[in-house]
Amino acid sequence: MFSLGNIEHVFENRSNKSLRCEAFILLILSKKILGQALIKLSILFKNVRIFKKFPGNFIVKRFYCSDSIDELKKLSVDNFHNRILTCVLPISNRQGSIIDLLSALKTDKFDVPGLEFLFLNVDDYIENRILNLVSNDGLLNQADKKTFHLFTEHIEEVCGIAQQKGKSVILYTANFSSFPAIQAIAIDLMQRYNTKSASVYLLFHLCHVNTQKRINELVRMGTNQGFIAGVAISKYLTPEYITQKQEQNYADESPCNSFNQTKRTFHEVTKFLLNNIDFLSAFIVSHNPDNLLYLTSLMENYQVGQSNKNVTIVQRYGMAKVISYNLANRGYNTALIVPYGTFESSLIWMDKLYQSDPSLPNILAEQRFAVLRELNRRKLEN
Repeated sequence: MFSLGNIEHVFENRSNKSLRCEAFILLILSKKILGQALIKLSILFKNVRIFKKFPGNFIVKRFYCSDSIDELKKLSVDNFHNRILTCVLPISNRQGSIIDLLSALKTDKFDVPGLEFLFLNVDDYIENRILNLVSNDGLLNQADKKTFHLFTEHIEEVCGIAQQKGKSVILYTANFSSFPAIQAIAIDLMQRYNTKSASVYLLFHLCHVNTQKRINELVRMGTNQGFIAGVAISKYLTPEYITQKQEQNYADESPCNSFNQTKRTFHEVTKFLLNNIDFLSAFIVSHNPDNLLYLTSLMENYQVGQSNKNVTIVQRYGMAKVISYNLANRGYNTALIVPYGTFESSLIWMDKLYQSDPSLPNILAEQRFAVLRELNRRKLEN
């Protein structure tokens, strides 16, 4: 019977000592207050040049790749040997590592087995203020117009090169108010680059009201206009959701669903995507075993082949190894989102992740439980 919790062969070539160390680190990080406190302390130490990489490097080094093309290559090849694709996420602020990646993308350096996706958080490359104005048809001054024009040119260049190299780009914003501007840019790029297969995806947050409607409209537009809709979905919570929860504001005009409604939206959206899988490409981010088992059962019921190139199931690097391994071993197209940047940017990224993803401690706790089960299995065997 297919199980996402099977640990056999997942931790091969790992010593008991390294697994115990990992279990201890995951224990710390699964306690939100303790994990955040240590990460903030690490950022402080880094800024004041005291213990520059302690305790931060000890905590986060297994969740990101340093800004080295060679290290990215090694990680991607290791993933590929386990039938897992790599989705690289540049996390340096304000066009840091993306420039290095872009120059590498233009050459053969980026032709690495398994490195198939580039995940771009556009909030790192342009101010939300400008995107908000564009989304609301606001007037831009000359400086903002120039900035927005350079941003769109940059994104277009990345997507063009990615298509030439057979890669795909996922565009993402964490801000609800910025989404319409990014959606317009993404649709324009899809119309030009997604004629035969998906090279450009747009990430939809399922916690947002109207997400299901927007996805339906995008897929229908693609069908009518002859392009493949690139639909990425996740249950990541956005700043609007966190603010809403703090204020206990659940009015009809709120931009966000409740947690239970978000889960129901996941079920409805995945049904729609699989029903129309010949006209779109789906990039589904989830760490929830129940949701993933629901998804795989849907694929079986709708006779969507496990290796269907239009469905990719995705987790974050270092946070769900057992799930990723079992999905890939069963034949599903599986990918890992690998943050790529400096040590300091990785700490900041991890800190933001605690704020935006309330399920993060549970994800880390489940990973720790899998490690402990492996240690116990080895103990019984011996």
